[in-house]
Parts: sequence; C-alpha cells; structure tokens
Amino acid sequence: MQYVLPFILAMVVTMAWLPVLVRLSNRWLLIDQPGERKVHMTPIPRVGGLAMATGVFIAALLTIKLQTQDRWFLFAGAVLIVFGAVDDRYDLNYRIKLAGQLLAVGVVVILGGVRIHSLSFDESVALPSWVSVPLTVFFLVGITNAINLADGLDGLAGGTTFLCLCAVALLSSIGDPGSSTALALAFAGATLGFLRFNTFPASVFMGDAGSQLLGFTVGVLSVRATQSATSQISAALPVLLLALPILDTLSVMMQRIGEGRSPFSADKNHIHHKLLAMGFFHHEAVMVIYTIQAGLLVLAYFLRYESDAVIVGVVVAFFAFSISLFQWTTRTGWRIRALGIATGDPQAPKFFGLTDKAQLLPRLSYAALAMGLAVYACVIVLETAALSSDIGILIGALLAVTLGSLVIVRAAPVSIIEKGVLFVTATLLVYVDALVLPANPLFSGIGWFAVGIVAISSAVRLRLFNDRRFELTPLDIIVLFMALVVPSLIGNLPLPLGGSLAIAKLVILLYGIEMLVNRSEGRAVWVRVAAVSVLAALAMRSLASL
Repeated sequence: MQYVLPFILAMVVTMAWLPVLVRLSNRWLLIDQPGERKVHMTPIPRVGGLAMATGVFIAALLTIKLQTQDRWFLFAGAVLIVFGAVDDRYDLNYRIKLAGQLLAVGVVVILGGVRIHSLSFDESVALPSWVSVPLTVFFLVGITNAINLADGLDGLAGGTTFLCLCAVALLSSIGDPGSSTALALAFAGATLGFLRFNTFPASVFMGDAGSQLLGFTVGVLSVRATQSATSQISAALPVLLLALPILDTLSVMMQRIGEGRSPFSADKNHIHHKLLAMGFFHHEAVMVIYTIQAGLLVLAYFLRYESDAVIVGVVVAFFAFSISLFQWTTRTGWRIRALGIATGDPQAPKFFGLTDKAQLLPRLSYAALAMGLAVYACVIVLETAALSSDIGILIGALLAVTLGSLVIVRAAPVSIIEKGVLFVTATLLVYVDALVLPANPLFSGIGWFAVGIVAISSAVRLRLFNDRRFELTPLDIIVLFMALVVPSLIGNLPLPLGGSLAIAKLVILLYGIEMLVNRSEGRAVWVRVAAVSVLAALAMRSLASL
C-alpha cells in the first residue's frame, strides 16, 4: 500500500476540494472568460491547479517518507503555484512568469540537487557542472512551458501529463522504487481526480497554476528517474516521453518567428487546433493526442535501455513524420469529415421486441447490474478475516464520508465525492479479493461470476440503449489503456495482488458503478445504504479478528 495510498489520497482530496474552490472562484476572480482563441463559450473556474496541489501536498506529507530533495521539490512546486495563481488572476507579463519558473527551477537544481549529470552514447559520459546546470535549467523551463502551452482543450494537458506521470512512476520503479515513484503516483492520482471535472465538456480548468505545476513535475521526476545512482535507463528518455508537447511548442514558436511575431504571442497553430481544423470533434482531437501519447509511453518503455543517440534519433523521426503529415493535410485540404456534417447517434437495435415492452430489458439489465455488484461485495465481506491497520483507517474514512452523506444529503443525487468513495471502495474490494479469495475456489468462482454479470449488464446497456448519461469519454480511454497495457509492462513497481486480472476486474466494477449511479436519481439513498453496509461489514469483520 506504500504506493497505492498516495495515489488514492491525492485523488480523493482533489475531488473533495474542487467543489469548494469552484464556489470561491468568483470571489477570487479565478475565472477563464471566453475569447477569440478559446474553445469554450461560457466562463469557467480555473482552480484545478490549486485543488491538485492541495491533494498532492496532503498525500505527500501523510503517506510518503520525504527526503531533503523531495522537500525542495515540493517547495519549488509551491512557488510555481503562487506565480501561476497570480497569473490566473491578473494575467501576468510573460517575463514575470518566466522569472517564477526560473526561481522554481533554481531551487530544485541548486538546493535539491536535480541535475542531468550524464549522457549515454556508446558509454556513459559525465557532464561538468558548467554544462549540467544550464542544460537542466533549459530542459525544466522548456517542459514547464510546453505543458502550459499545450493546455488548450478540455482534458488535454491533464490527460497527457497523467500518462507521463504513470510512465515516470513505472520507469523510476525499475531502478530503486522510493519517494520519486510515490510522488509521481501522488501527482497522477491528483490529476485523475481533476480529470473527472475537466473531461469534455469541462466544468473547471487547471489554469496556469496547474499546467505549470504538472509540466514542472513531469520534468523534475523524469530527470530524477533517469539520473539516479541506481538507474540504468537512457538519460534521453524524458525527451521521448514528452516529444508531443516539445514538438507542439517548437513548431508553434518557429512559425511565429518565421512570421515576424514574438514566439510568445497567441495564435491557433497548436496541434490540437490543427486537428480541429481537420474536422475532428473536440473530444476526438483529445483522444487522438491521448493515443499518440500512449504510444510514446509504450515506445519509451521498450527503448529504456537504448543509448541516448538512438532515443534522439527516434524523436527526430517522430518530429519529421508529424510535420510532414500536417503539411500534407494542409496542402491537400484533407478533412476527416465535411464542414457542417455531424455524425448521428446510432439507433438502438431491437432485441426480440423487448425494448418496446414497458422497458423490460432496461430494468432487467439494471437489476442484474445491481445484483452482480451486491453479490461480489458480499463474497468479499464473508471471506475477509483481518485487514492491516492502514486499510482499516481507509475504511473508517470512507465510512465516515458515506454516513455523513446518508444523514445530511439524503434524497439528493449521488455527488461526485460520493462517487469517488464508491470507486475507492471498489478498489479496496478488489485488493482484498486478491488476498482472500484464491484460497477458496468456490467463493473465487462466485466472485468471478458476479463480475461477469456486471460486465454483461454493462455491455447490454451500452449496446442496446441510447443512454446519454453514460458515454465513453477521453478519460475512459486513459483508464482502459492503463488497465490493459500498463500491467503488461514489467517493472519493479508492485501491481495490485492478482496482477492484470485484478485490474481488469476493477475496470469492470468501476464502469458498473458509474452506470448504476447515473441511473439512480430516485434511489440514491439505497446506493448510500449499500455502501455503508459494505464498509461497516468490512470494518466489523476486521475488528472481530483482533
């Protein structure tokens, strides 16, 4: 649990803190107004960065054994948050923003000892300080700005950095898992919590405070992952991981300079703007970029032990291919769909006429979904004999939140915080499942049968009904990628017990819960009662064994 707790705590705190900050955003004037370069049409709070920073700092202080280098890193992150929040409020001149970035980078380089001190070609080459320090500063400032500039569509910067943070956690675990891995997972958890509010159509933005913090974090932790004393992975790997935002920043700035404008001037020449110009819808453009970033993650993993020359060659080839592709689409006017034409929603097919008869099949699939989730939870509770103290604390916190919601909120729909509690509870059940069920083949079989019922019921609802309250979003693409691909990449980072099968089981349960909650407007109290019953039963089973 040393790596699971930072992730979960940062995610839950971020999700809980965001609604509070949204209510304060008008008073603090932290609002992103619509404009010529913006794709949103209404004012949107930009407080996501403050919520993510709160989640990470609380998780780091409570669950991670921080070293001196970690404390300087978090201090530098706080500096960026302050400058970013002031920029979100007053729209600072780029020179002042750059000064804040240099201050933060100076802290981690000079006081925190974060350096690119060696490169590997045929053999490792140590860099003198007069090369190492400027190179590190240039890289970190560049990545901070690259992520900041790429934050142009709902979920774009958050999703790409989430993937990068997971890659950094995986790569840092290959050498010597420690605080770098835990910090990367804490930031990944906070980002995931934020993305539930930021996926198209976004209800909150991260602002410059968030985009600068995430870019800075990916840069610093990737340097630490590749430059630690025990690491044998390529020093150029961060460049490959961040090739997409680097390409976006370099191409945009070169185009501005070529047109005789300031490289920091605003325009609509970013990669996401070009995808929109090709006819991609907003969420489709984001998913295209997510897919490319996921491919770079997998590529970086398989090239992790190659020389820096090979890595740089791959990055250059990626740049050349991408630029050529965009130039070809511009010259030919290629578009994925004609202007003004939108794809219609597929009609729900008939299934033996049942969809026309009093909504029988929708009710049956809903009941089966609820039954599958209930049976799975009961099996885990019945087989649980004892739990560790940290899991007991987590159960207590989840129970307190759910009881508070049951007593105070009552008839209102299930809130985003309660949904987060349900997701964490599902994660806990799968973790306990891997601990207790393998020893009992009968209960293990019943558990898998229940999960199968959830999967079939979810598939029926997705296939047969035009359920607009549940749609696959770009965030879901990330979740599926992390569930199906990342477990296959071998590192020293411990997977949940049960490995990839446990993760697949968790993904099925999470989508089942999502569908159940989104169809429970009039039955929210029963969802809360069920959650309280499961958590209370787990707590009592654990206490009974003491």
